[in-house]
Amino acid sequence: MGCARARRAKRATMPTDCAMLLIERRLRALFREQVVAIIRVAEAERALGLARALIAGGFRCVEVTMTVPGALDVIQTLCADAPEDVLIGAGTVTSAAEARRCIEVGAQFLVSPICETDIIRPSREAGVVAIPAGMTPTEIMHAWRLGAHVVKVFPAGAIGGPAFIRAVRGPLPDIPLWVSGAVQPCETQAYLAAGAQLVGLNAGALPNSLIESGDWAGLAAAARAMLDEARHPAKVMSPAS
Repeated sequence: MGCARARRAKRATMPTDCAMLLIERRLRALFREQVVAIIRVAEAERALGLARALIAGGFRCVEVTMTVPGALDVIQTLCADAPEDVLIGAGTVTSAAEARRCIEVGAQFLVSPICETDIIRPSREAGVVAIPAGMTPTEIMHAWRLGAHVVKVFPAGAIGGPAFIRAVRGPLPDIPLWVSGAVQPCETQAYLAAGAQLVGLNAGALPNSLIESGDWAGLAAAARAMLDEARHPAKVMSPAS
């Protein structure tokens, strides 16, 4: 399950039973943690430092978006250095070529803002969790039928928040949903209560002054506080909220 182990096992394809087992383990880890930190910054060095601070602060699932300059190098370095219980994923994957490169450097889950078979298929073949996006019930079901392991609902905060997720879960109770986009840490429990399995939190919500100054110890403390806020029992939003 850990990154180093994943890198040793990484191949473009692997036996189907091995790939399925690896996916099941990674899904269990994701669903256990429920919260994923998303890194989208303008410099590779900052992305790497921020990821390490998030991990030190308690996050066990970290997504590095492909919009980060040198994202592949960041992912590869994190996969070599991160503790065994940490999952490192790639986000904003928008092509088959990007998907293959992310798999090659050890990413354990791939998140995409779109839904394409050419991204889902290589992920499944390599034992990597595939998380394409869907906004409407039709799009969510389409992604699921194409082989998604989880469907990303984005931007969740702009299309109805927890009330929307609750409504979608009515007719689609068996499709695991990841919510991200304008989601605040304090809203995490409301989304989970509404039926989401995973909540993506933008690490950019951490104090920018700490990121700019490279205060990684301060960022680790801030990350711990953000994770505590996300996990602390909160007053769940009503369907009308």
